[in-house]
Amino acid sequence: MEAQTSKVVLIVPKQHVKTVKSALERAGQLDRSTKIIPDLDSERVPDVVANSTVPTQGADSSNASQSEAGTVASLAEASHAPSNLTQQARFPRLHFDATSGEYVDQSFLEDRAQRENQNIGNETSSLFAETPGDRDNHIGFPTLQFDVVRGEYVDPSTMNAEADKAKGPDQKRMRIPTTIPYPTQTNDSNDILDTEALKSKITEDLALGEISTDISISHHIRSTAASAHGAHQSPLHKALGTALALLLDRAPVSHTPTVEALVTAFPDGYSVYKPMLLLPYNALSSTLWHTLLTTYPADSNEMKAVWRDMASSVGATHVAINAPIPISTSSTPASSTTTTDKENILRSPTDLTPLYGNFGPTPTPQFITSPSATDFASALWVTARQNGIWQTWAPLYTMFSRGNVNEKARILNLPSVSELDGASTAVDLYAGIGYFAFSYKKSGDRRNAGIKRVVCWEINPWSVEGLRRGAEMNGWTCRVLKEADIQRLRGSCVVDDSDLHQADLVVFQTSNESAEMDYALLPSPKPPVRHVNLGLLPSSKLSWGVAVAMLDKQRGGWIHVHENVGVKDVETRRKVVEEEFQRLVDKRDATTKRKALVEHVEKVKMYAPGVVHCVFDVVIGGDI
Repeated sequence: MEAQTSKVVLIVPKQHVKTVKSALERAGQLDRSTKIIPDLDSERVPDVVANSTVPTQGADSSNASQSEAGTVASLAEASHAPSNLTQQARFPRLHFDATSGEYVDQSFLEDRAQRENQNIGNETSSLFAETPGDRDNHIGFPTLQFDVVRGEYVDPSTMNAEADKAKGPDQKRMRIPTTIPYPTQTNDSNDILDTEALKSKITEDLALGEISTDISISHHIRSTAASAHGAHQSPLHKALGTALALLLDRAPVSHTPTVEALVTAFPDGYSVYKPMLLLPYNALSSTLWHTLLTTYPADSNEMKAVWRDMASSVGATHVAINAPIPISTSSTPASSTTTTDKENILRSPTDLTPLYGNFGPTPTPQFITSPSATDFASALWVTARQNGIWQTWAPLYTMFSRGNVNEKARILNLPSVSELDGASTAVDLYAGIGYFAFSYKKSGDRRNAGIKRVVCWEINPWSVEGLRRGAEMNGWTCRVLKEADIQRLRGSCVVDDSDLHQADLVVFQTSNESAEMDYALLPSPKPPVRHVNLGLLPSSKLSWGVAVAMLDKQRGGWIHVHENVGVKDVETRRKVVEEEFQRLVDKRDATTKRKALVEHVEKVKMYAPGVVHCVFDVVIGGDI
């Protein structure tokens, strides 16, 4: 019987969870009736877990409550771990906002309530879900507290700082439940289960051979109380199951997969950016879904009905499949048969796949680089609200990274940003749609001091238009200077600057290579530049010299350098960054003895297996 059959649990390091989860989803072998949880027992008694049945949430076992009680006790002990209270005080506690589906500062909830009274809330709300049932009303969300040891917001009950420091981030392990049967052992002493052979077969079948040495296996009893159509499902998965049932009832063939198998093989994670439902890149990559789409292509009328119902379940009207932003793009000139790769300077989402709804005209080089006002009007624009800040973009032509939300919150509350004395300017040399620029401006608004203006450089016209629209949504004035405007300023001709001096954000729609000269064109007086943001991945090194030149020489300031770094190379890279900025400072001001120091390294998120997105906070002293 299903309820009495043990299923395999894969115990993996935290940094490999997404990789393993995706592999199981593609194979249709992820058990969604049981959540992915920390392998707390293995941290305490590792020799027991690998060879014993450990009850998990939803498991049909009389020992479940006892096991949960032990876990609660352990977490309660962890909550008493010492912490740097002075440092923690700089970061507000974050509360879960059920409307946006995000963790936010309490002041942002109050700010949203005020804006909703102005009748703009309903049209531009956003939410996202990572696991089934996250948005069910009966599920509670803990208030998050900043853990200075980990450098991230966490549930206070898990803040065992000393244990984390001793164990190291690469050793934290998670239990991923599967639907793979765990072989039954008999009482025959000669019938000993070869767990290594079982693990080898599973990792080989899942194409996880490269990380197989980091994986161990256990088993659990899969509950029959929750199935693919059970209470743990998200609204989207419930709608998917209903729509597929209607479709397959009318199917003329009998070899299509079952509804339960298809829903199980569909990933948990998805995002809603009103009015768009964005599915993960691997949403339709499993063998089961390939089989279904052979009969019913993704753009067929039958499947459009499925996408429509899924979108409706989360309050959306459009559906698309996400894709990583390529660093380079391929093209074949008309006069040649040779395909060449060139850098995707505009960071255009070239592989995003619309499934349902009108997203706008098909992107072409001309359409992306030289859009008209009519082009902007014909495109689909979507919205998100993070940390109380609105952002908007056209998903067919512009990228958006949800994973930077913690870095945006850090900037918003960074002492060097929020506690500046006197008016100052922040510079963003890779502004995009205002990812980080808006956080600098919001910080100044909250104190009515500090950063008063943000000056941006962005080469993608679609991103500039998103930045302009987003600024207006947040109640800020924005002035865009295009190439013709810049040339007139350089020629000492008067540009309509009635609002240029007072604009909250000034955007140069051009390359940042000449940012120092461009900035000099702005009318005086100009508040000193105290912060420069370099938010380009995989590296922003080409603009380091420009960033040093932009900082106010007398007062000094901070440069926030985004880099992709090997997990084990962070400290080495820190020294290299510090040495290179010191060299650039000495080259520019050899006689002043100004010092460059990397005062903090923020690990934002895992960019790829073994690669972490870091921000190096470089502080450069003033002229002494």
